[in-house]
Order: sequence, then structure tokens, then C-alpha cells
Amino acid sequence: MRFGIQIGTYLPGDWTPAETFNHVERLAEAAHRYNLDGLFAGHRYLSGKETSLLHPFVLLGHFSGLAKGMYLGTSIFLLPLHNPVEAAEQAAALDVLCEGKFLFGVGLGYRDDEFKAFGVDKRLRRQMGEEAVQIIRRLWDEDDVTHHGRFWELEHARINPKPRQRPGPPILVGADTLRGVERALDLGDHWVPSRRHSKTFLREALPIYKAALAQRGREFVGIPMYRDLCVAESATEAEQRVRAAYEAIYQTFSRLGHPGERYDLDFEELKRERLLIGSPDEVYRQVLEYHREFGVEFMWFAVQWPGMDTQWAVETIRLLGEEVAPRVRAQTGASRFP
Repeated sequence: MRFGIQIGTYLPGDWTPAETFNHVERLAEAAHRYNLDGLFAGHRYLSGKETSLLHPFVLLGHFSGLAKGMYLGTSIFLLPLHNPVEAAEQAAALDVLCEGKFLFGVGLGYRDDEFKAFGVDKRLRRQMGEEAVQIIRRLWDEDDVTHHGRFWELEHARINPKPRQRPGPPILVGADTLRGVERALDLGDHWVPSRRHSKTFLREALPIYKAALAQRGREFVGIPMYRDLCVAESATEAEQRVRAAYEAIYQTFSRLGHPGERYDLDFEELKRERLLIGSPDEVYRQVLEYHREFGVEFMWFAVQWPGMDTQWAVETIRLLGEEVAPRVRAQTGASRFP
């Protein structure tokens, strides 16, 4: 089993640009120092006053030199808001920079203000996403691409350099509804559950995903998963560190209209359904439960929420890398994903 950290995540909107970058740099350096496997970054435009978020391609490109040997991944990239040629070339460049360990996580988006700002009809996002993926895959793999589609036209197109992975990086697809999970493989190679998904939702969605794989004659080899994490010397200490900030970020999710489930919940329910938290021994057992019940093979974590002491995020990464991940790896063996 592999482990990573979401370095491009929601950060306080009142931080200076220098504070934002310095904190992200601390997280990335800690993940590398403590032998984690990957760095991931989310994507959002027009973040407003409450939160800030650095663009994933820029962020991952910057840290590719620091993260030698590590996976880099988008979790997730808003595909319908971009030209597929642009997305194909930028993703290929990241795959070159990280020596063939790029994971291209994509989503269709949901926020009206983003679609309006880019002049994209939100009602067409799925059709645009599917056509974009067709073009991206061909540009990654072929030397002469002609495409006459509903949204884009190409004549004898070629990108150079191509990705190091052949025929291209795995495409991970975010989906927040059961119908979306069922259709995820129409868009990409794997479904990637969000940290916002409750265990209840995961238990409903996983059989649907496995059935979709079987319909395509594909074997289930486990799933990647993005979750929330706090590790401390005790569960009591961990909860004291994150309770207020954790409740607040999910209240923000609710106000922003994140699709899927309800997020305006109290800490106890959020913790039970979404958060891995406790001492290293307790988190070790929780990770193994996710591996055994859901087939999780690559798990990366948000460890920072606005209002939380930044040092606690670094401490979580240290304890994950030193005390949790080695024990889990010894139990689970080589990952079958990606």
C-alpha cells in the first residue's frame, strides 16, 4: 500500500502569499523526508476570501525536483474548463518531470461561478469531459491526430514530449454520486473516492464500481482514495487539535454547495464517517480497515484545515511516515495500483 499527502488543499484565505507557499513547502518537504510515496494537489478557481488554493500543475511542477522518486497527482483537475491540448501537454510535462509517476485525477466540476467565468455551459460538462479525454489519450499515444468533434477540431496534431508512461498516465475520475461512480470508467481508468465521501456512501458505491469494471472485462485491482487524517500521541490530543477546524471546513463545503452528501454535521459524525484520527496504533488499524474493506491501495491525506496550528500538520506527516506507513506496508505488501 502507498501513502501520500495533499499539499494543494484549502488554506486560510487571510494568509499572505508567502505564508501560503512556505506552509505548502513544509508539507512537501516533510512528506519527502518521512518517505511517503506521493504529493497531490487539488484544483479550484475563484477561491474567494475564506480559502486559498494554488494551481495544481504549477505547484506539482515546482515540487517535482524535491519529490524525486515520488508520485505526483492532481486530485482533482477541472477538465471541462480547459482545452484538451493544454491539459495533455501539461500532464505530459509533469509525467516527464516525475519520471513516469504522474496520476492524472480529473473531475467535471460543479460550481456555477467557475463555468460562467470560463464561458463554458455547465450542462455540457460530461460531453466535454469525455471528448477531452479522447483527445488527450490520442495526443499522448499517437504521432498524427486528426479529430473532428462537437467541441474541438484538430488536424495532424502532435505533442512533444509525450508522457514517459505508455500509452499515458492513469486517469483517475472523481465522482460524487452513485450514478457518477457507475459512469466514471466512461471517462477514465479508475474511480477515486473523495475525502468528503462517507463510509456509508463508499459501501454503496464500491459494488457499483466493481460491476462497471466487470462489464468492461476488467479486474478490480483496488482503488486510490483521498481522506482526512490527524495523528498524535493519543486520540484525545488529536481531537483537540482538529475539532474546530475540521467542523469549520465541512461547514464551508456545505456553503460552497459541494455535491453528494450533507456536510453541515457535528464533529462526531464527521469523524466516524470520514476522518482517520488517533494515535499511531489507532490510525494503523484504521488504515488496514480501509484496505481490507474497500481495497484501498493508494491513500493520500489532507492534514491541514484553516484555523489549525500548522505544526500539527507536519507532526501528522512525521508520525504517518515513521510509525504508521511502514507497519501497513509490511502487512499489505506490494501495491497493485496503479
